[in-house]
Amino acid sequence: MSDFIEVIEKYISQVKGVEHHRYTSWENCYEAFGGEQDVDLALHLGFYLASWGMYRGSGGLLQKSHKIHDGAVELIKGAIPSLRCSPDSEIDEGAIEKIIQLKERLEKHYKGFKFVRLDKNGKKSEPVINPTETLMSKIMLGSLGCVPAFDRYFIAGMKVNGLENRRFNEKGLQELFGFLASDQCELQKARIIIKDKSDTYYSDMKILDMYFWQKGFEKEIKGNGAK
Repeated sequence: MSDFIEVIEKYISQVKGVEHHRYTSWENCYEAFGGEQDVDLALHLGFYLASWGMYRGSGGLLQKSHKIHDGAVELIKGAIPSLRCSPDSEIDEGAIEKIIQLKERLEKHYKGFKFVRLDKNGKKSEPVINPTETLMSKIMLGSLGCVPAFDRYFIAGMKVNGLENRRFNEKGLQELFGFLASDQCELQKARIIIKDKSDTYYSDMKILDMYFWQKGFEKEIKGNGAK
């Protein structure tokens, strides 16, 4: 983790000074799930997912209203006592079983919805929503902060750092918790830096999400020959 602070500062520099940056959609969603006000959490979750790239044209979520998330919100609410991260309650490796259980329940929820798809010849099909690891992890990151988002850049960042298990499963989570435990001092330094720019609590896994995402992003930029 010798470059941990440097990488976190690069990520934060993209947000500082940019009003309403899309990265802060996570903050808005996370705060909504931690608040006591009567708000439409499905609407908050849906907008955050859209802002974070989960409403692309090929995906089924684009064909649905935000109400598709109502059932997911109820599942998340049931997990808040044990999986919601806060300054007074950070999760550890002992939470992995509950994380996987929630992931499986969320998968089952979204698989219950079909959407209409037309191919290039106008032929209609009705596939079910695909609950990818990216979608499930972004939902749990945005509401609970208990896992990172297993998207393309995050996984690429894990690879750069030599992590072998790059899936949203038990082994992958064990390796991430081990990485966090390897240098708690750097993690606390990052938390201080983040606090200077945000009133929102950034969980351990959210900070890790920022770190590996930035590493993966930089790797791809270099691979494309950008200067």
